Order: sequence, then structure tokens, then C-alpha cells
Amino acid sequence: MAFMSRVTENKKYVYFFSIATVALFSVLAYLLSLIILPKSGVLLLLQLAVVVVSLFSNKTITTLAGVCCALIFNYFFTKPLYSFHMINAEDIINSIVFIIVAILMSELSIRYRDKSEALKQAEIRSNILLSVSHDLRTPLAGIIGSLSTFKEYKAQIKEQDQQQLINSALDESHRLHDYVENLLQLTRLKSKQCNGLFVYQSIWPVIKKIEARFSDKRLIILKINSLKQLNIQESLIEQAIYNIVDNALKYSPKEKQVIVEVESDEQWLYVRIKDSGLGVSKKNRLQIFDLFYSSRIGDSGKGGGGIGLTVVKGIVDAHKGKVAVIDCQQGCTIELALPWEYSNEQA
Repeated sequence: MAFMSRVTENKKYVYFFSIATVALFSVLAYLLSLIILPKSGVLLLLQLAVVVVSLFSNKTITTLAGVCCALIFNYFFTKPLYSFHMINAEDIINSIVFIIVAILMSELSIRYRDKSEALKQAEIRSNILLSVSHDLRTPLAGIIGSLSTFKEYKAQIKEQDQQQLINSALDESHRLHDYVENLLQLTRLKSKQCNGLFVYQSIWPVIKKIEARFSDKRLIILKINSLKQLNIQESLIEQAIYNIVDNALKYSPKEKQVIVEVESDEQWLYVRIKDSGLGVSKKNRLQIFDLFYSSRIGDSGKGGGGIGLTVVKGIVDAHKGKVAVIDCQQGCTIELALPWEYSNEQA
């Protein structure tokens, strides 16, 4: 499925894949026809090539593939051989039917993909709704509880306890804001509406902005070497790194540091976020980026709603990058890698 998505999203891949498929099946049909395959079998094999192309491409490309396969059938398999002339009425009829079937297959494949995408989007919306109904309830209950207590018993509560109630409500409000922001980004990514302006710029100001948002002394920012400019959408990259850093600060002991290292080499810019928490087991390293995967058991534990890292993965994929949990001696290290093109300007 991942391969199929990558092919269908890139026109160059679609053309290359279609040409390669037609060529491969044509050669296979020719070789088999020399041994055992009858003419009807050749037609079926070439038709299979058109079916495979239709699964990955649009109507125009599938129709062209059908015409191409019909011409190949005419040139290599009908008399006179190695000519585009036909003297056999059956071969002419077969070629016409072949092209008609190719057009019909392309239409059916497009409808199938549209229906599959609609079902997928409906499932995503359903899952998001279920998650929202649960994960919005907890911070909202905390905010309502803290403010209600403050309102009803303000005169009887010590000033220190009043401040604690207000801080608790603020913390839950920030948590709710982060959750809604991730939810919006996830919806845009899943519906492919995140087509904001990409600009060549340094990532360092983005990192410093994230540092200012947390204002946490445990957060240490390190720039290992000079950083080239990247073609990025700033708000998305900020959200992705923010989500990882937010998780790292949550899961690390209060006395332990969270380190953000920024480094570049010949092909990639790396952002590594290192914490001192319990870490992630090897079998769960891929799962943590899945939608709604969480370490939380029921309503207990520190695990989130399983959206933040899914948003990270979607944003990084949109930037043609990579994100993964990498080996480390203690805690968890998540490495975000973004490709860059050469620029003389350095940060």
C-alpha cells in the first residue's frame, strides 16, 4: 500500500511504472509465445499489464497503455509479423475489444480508488471522532473542575491554593490547545489539504522559537555545525518538532535534561531529540507513529491520545524526510531527517 501511494502521488513514478509494466509483460508474453503460450494467452497477459497499470494511474495513461499493448500485439503476434498491418479479421476484432476493455478497466479502477479513498476518509473521521470524544473530555473536566472549585470556594481557599487551581486550569487549557492543533493538522494531512507555501530558509530560527515556547530550563539546544537552508513550511516543521520535544519533556524525569541536537551533512539535516525517560522498545518503534497508538492503558498513565507523533510522521513525509526512533544508551532518541539542496547561505 505504501508503494502504491508513492507511485500514484508522483507523476514521474506513474509514467515510469506504466512503461516498465507494459515492457515487462510484453517481453514475458513474447518469450512464452515462443514456448507454449497461444495467441489468446498473449492477449490475456497483455490485458493483465493494462489492469496493473490501471491500478496505479489515471484514465489517460491506462488508455494509452491499452493502445500500446494492442500495437505490440499487432506488431509481434499477428500476421504479417513485425508490421502494423492486419489481414486476419479475428485479430482486428481482438485488438478493438482489447482497447475497449482497457478503457473500461481504467474507469473501473478510478471508481474503485475513489470509493476506497472515501471509505478510508470515513474511517479516519470516525476514529478521530471516537478519539476526540474521549481525549477532549479529560482536559475539559479538569478545567471545569478547577474553575468551579475556585468560583464556589474562593473565599475559603488560601491564596496559594487559588493560584494552584488557576495554574491547573491553564495547564489543561494548553493541553487542550495542543490536542486541537494536532487534530487540525492531522485532518489537513489526511485529506491532503496541507499545501502551504514552502520557502528556503534556515531551520535554526524555528528551533529557537520552539525553545521560547517551552521556556523550560531542562531543554538544551545544540547546533553541531553550520546549517544549510531547507525548503520547508515553517509552521508545519515547528509543529512536528514541538510535538516531539513536548513528549520528551513529559516522559523525562523532572531533574533530567532534554537535548535537541541540530546537525547537517552532505544530504540531510538532522534534528535529534534525546530524553531520559523509559525509552521505547524495539518492537514498538514503528507503532508509535501509528494513528491513535498510545502507551496509556485505559484512562491511566501519561500516554497521550496517539495523534502527536502521527502528525509528526505526516509532516515529515510531506517534506520528503524521515523520522525514526534510533538506538541510544538511555531514554529515547527520535531523529528527524530533512533533505536539503545546496545553498551558499549558512545559519
